[in-house]
Amino acid sequence: MNTVALSTAALALLVAGSASAASLSGIVQDYDARTGVIRLQDGKSVALPVSVPVPANLTSGASVNILLNADNNEPRAVLVR
Repeated sequence: MNTVALSTAALALLVAGSASAASLSGIVQDYDARTGVIRLQDGKSVALPVSVPVPANLTSGASVNILLNADNNEPRAVLVR
């Protein structure tokens, strides 16, 4: 429970730290842990860098918000709603 609260607080700081960053939202069609690729139901896909932690509850059908760096649109965080 403390880990979830700590993770949520850390992600809130990340979001607050870069108000100009873009994001990508959608419903997960599938996630390939081997390649780090999240495919959304709308056809978009995102390849996660190794440095981005993947939530344990990232599963097919989950609603996600993927935060992107403002500089290069690389994923920097994955939030499962």
